[in-house]
Amino acid sequence: MPAVESTDAPQADERRMPFSEHLVELRTRLRNSVIAVLIGTIVAYAFRAPLFALLARPLIIAWAETPKEAGLPAPEIVFTGPAEGFMVLFKLALLAGIFLSCPWVFRELWKFISPGLYRRERRFALPFVIVSALLFTGGAAFAYLYVLPASYKYFLGYSTDSMGIIRDVFGRHEVWGYKIDIKLTEAFAIKPMITMDEYFGLTSMLLLLFGVVFELPLVLSVLAMIGIVSPRGLWRFNRYFILIAFIAGAVLTPGDLVVGQIAMGLSLTVLYNLSIVVALLVGRQRRKKAAEAEVVDAE
Repeated sequence: MPAVESTDAPQADERRMPFSEHLVELRTRLRNSVIAVLIGTIVAYAFRAPLFALLARPLIIAWAETPKEAGLPAPEIVFTGPAEGFMVLFKLALLAGIFLSCPWVFRELWKFISPGLYRRERRFALPFVIVSALLFTGGAAFAYLYVLPASYKYFLGYSTDSMGIIRDVFGRHEVWGYKIDIKLTEAFAIKPMITMDEYFGLTSMLLLLFGVVFELPLVLSVLAMIGIVSPRGLWRFNRYFILIAFIAGAVLTPGDLVVGQIAMGLSLTVLYNLSIVVALLVGRQRRKKAAEAEVVDAE
């Protein structure tokens, strides 16, 4: 009986490629990704005004929820340079272009890594693109809806806290052995003055950061698919990963943003455990296919 060709047999184009061909392939995928991002940026720039209004929404919500005793003025964002407004809106369009073009970018990424996969594994191209795009935008949406409003509310609270500390210090007759005769009046106040560039920089960084972090289940699933990691190994490493997750949250989240650090650590922990479940399902499917291939080869 003639041998039946296994569906897992490498194809002709799966042969080892020279390093120069890998570089050419990488350049092609990067070029296509850049073109997609540029097209998305051009489209997004036409809607720059409503996009900036959406971007400012977390700050406005936080401003409205700040206690009235803080004495904050009406919500405002200022710019300190002639070109700052234009540059921020352009960078905002670029950020929106990245999210608009992310399905195409992930498609190019899959086309770059797919030559190293077997034929049956290449069938996951469409699910890979859809899931990766959903995870990326879902991570940004999580940061936009929950992390950013809580974070900016925490930051704006420094207006009240700092004012209370100053009043407490200057209200004393003697501080560290030195007499202070300065009387603090109600006219003195600490008010936030947030620039467009600073606000966009912090907000966009958190959106992109959470978008990338939410890709963790997909990355580990692909590694499990090609046999690099196993569900058992991931589970054994779970206790160490929880510690690493909160350390990463403290390092990656800017400043003393406690809300963002906790949200990042918890998100990484949940996503990692979700990855274990997905890797378990992928491993079962992989073993099933391997057993079927052995039966075919035996016949």
